[in-house]
Amino acid sequence: MPKVDYTAYHFDTALLPVIWTICGVQLKPFSLGHFVILKQLKSPMINEQERDLGIQEGLYWFFNALLVCALSYEDNLELMQNEAEFEKTYKQFTENLLKNIGQEKDWNIFSKLHMFKQYMSYYMEMPIFDEEGKPSEKSPSGIDWIQNIFVTFKKLGYDDIEILNMNFRKLFYEWTSYAEGEGAIRVWNKTNLDQLALARGLL
Repeated sequence: MPKVDYTAYHFDTALLPVIWTICGVQLKPFSLGHFVILKQLKSPMINEQERDLGIQEGLYWFFNALLVCALSYEDNLELMQNEAEFEKTYKQFTENLLKNIGQEKDWNIFSKLHMFKQYMSYYMEMPIFDEEGKPSEKSPSGIDWIQNIFVTFKKLGYDDIEILNMNFRKLFYEWTSYAEGEGAIRVWNKTNLDQLALARGLL
């Protein structure tokens, strides 16, 4: 009997993802809209390379990111367009957050920042894939990758709000599925990943 080659990626985890709660705040699945809002706010929380932040600045950006990720894209947009409402909401949110923190023994900003990074990483796991065919000799495109995502998902019939509220896990799984169906890439299966782990001494 031939060996069964199971997929390494399970779409059910994109449809029913893990719900994260940090400091008593239930976060929505990390989405493209959250990334766009945090990028617009110039939040260091989405920087690949960590920046040394003082305690006060670190707390501000951490609380800010929790608020953003607790809301949908359209709710965030509404707050960003009304400075007075944003300040009021942020103040109330911070007061409740500090109460939650006060009830947690041995609370530590660094462990919470690490947890937030884990939250983002869980959703932003991109399936490993190989490009099919010969690499293009064309110059790299100057188009933003977010625009490329929009073009693809518009073709798939999604509207702007659906795309921006889609969690990254679903976004990446659907994108790679579409690209593989078009013959542009080949997603690694479980056997490929096990072999890589074995080569790295992880199995």
